[in-house]
Amino acid sequence: MVWKITTDELLARYNAGERNFAGVEILRIVGEMGERDGVSGLITGLEGADLRGINLRGANLGTVDLSGADLTEADLFGAYLGEAGLVKTILRDANLFSANLSSATLNGADLTGSDLTHVKAIGASFIRAKIGYFEHADLTNANFQYCDFYGLGLCRRFNVIWHTTMPDGTIQEGPYCKW
Repeated sequence: MVWKITTDELLARYNAGERNFAGVEILRIVGEMGERDGVSGLITGLEGADLRGINLRGANLGTVDLSGADLTEADLFGAYLGEAGLVKTILRDANLFSANLSSATLNGADLTGSDLTHVKAIGASFIRAKIGYFEHADLTNANFQYCDFYGLGLCRRFNVIWHTTMPDGTIQEGPYCKW
């Protein structure tokens, strides 16, 4: 079920104790003087928010700025986070199974302990992020420069690696990973 909500409404309901926002779509606020959101193209209002344990299964969070937010143990199963701002976001032990992170910016994010199985991260940026491991993930054109990997890394567990920037800055051009 898809339902629409503003960032202000989501925060108010979360702070009142609600945790289930499965299927939500975040709305862009447009006021009398034009858009409040969108100076950088991102929907603002959730930066630095404490959203630990929130259920955002199947949510549409595309272009939402969650930079610096704490999403520890969040359920983001199947969520769409395309072009989302996730700079220095805490996603420890989060469920990102089948999440779409295409073109998202996760620079400096903490993804340790998160389920990154079947993630689609085409063109995503993970510069200086802390990551456990991906499994069956599409990492085409993703950037992992200066990443800390805790686990088996990028080239195992049936991941798609193509034009992918590796932690040492080299670009893996083909499917046969040497890193």
